[in-house]
Amino acid sequence: MTMRYGVLVITIIVFFIIGLGVLYIKPFYTPAERQNGLITLSHDDDTVRVAYIGDSWAEGYKKVNCMIDSLVNYATGKPVLVRIAGISGLTSKNVYYGLFRNESMRRVLEWGPDYCFVVAGINDSDRKMGKGYYKENMRLIIELLLDKGIMPIVLEIPSYDIDFSYKRRNRIIKLQYLVSMILTRSKMNCIEEYRNEYRIMLEEQSWADKVITIFNDEWNPDGYKDTRTLYDSGRMHLNEIGYHVLDTCIAHKIINHINSLSNEGYSE
Repeated sequence: MTMRYGVLVITIIVFFIIGLGVLYIKPFYTPAERQNGLITLSHDDDTVRVAYIGDSWAEGYKKVNCMIDSLVNYATGKPVLVRIAGISGLTSKNVYYGLFRNESMRRVLEWGPDYCFVVAGINDSDRKMGKGYYKENMRLIIELLLDKGIMPIVLEIPSYDIDFSYKRRNRIIKLQYLVSMILTRSKMNCIEEYRNEYRIMLEEQSWADKVITIFNDEWNPDGYKDTRTLYDSGRMHLNEIGYHVLDTCIAHKIINHINSLSNEGYSE
């Protein structure tokens, strides 16, 4: 009887510790809360202003020669300015909060861009943060941009070697990722799951005509597997060639949107 009582006590203690652990880490997987107070400038000229924000893909973009400005300028004849703010390692939740709390990211939006290219969600999928987490944070980012009269240009989570990313982590990080997979019901390669969740969100919000999305097969039709020349040795980030390929697609999206606005004005 005493032995059974001891086992029962130990079992209760173990479950109590596990319960505390779950309560402690649960907020980590909770989406962002809506923020307010961001004020953006308005401009009365024909300059096309483009913001480029996000995670390490935005941060790495600072190291290459931007082609968006020259491509859009050549096609439209309009002056083009591009400003970049990115921080390596940010999840979509941190990107959203960064637009209010990080000085460099906040200033890029306060500048009052016409377009905002958003790259987020790579770290969500890599860390298995949950498709609902990604969906809700992207909704908040897009709503913020639309509310400020900024056209969102969202990069669908791109292809990258997600298996290699896991294998190169240390044991502690690997364990964290495995725990995340269990808590968020994510697969090891969950990129397509998260992409589908984003597409569902677009349908739910009726944003198909209000948000410009760059789907993965539009700029990199072969995906990571067959187009490794676009990525660096880490297999997760673009090299200069990759950035220029993506730049071309971003520029074409902006050019097409500007032309559509011109056509609407002409028809009226």
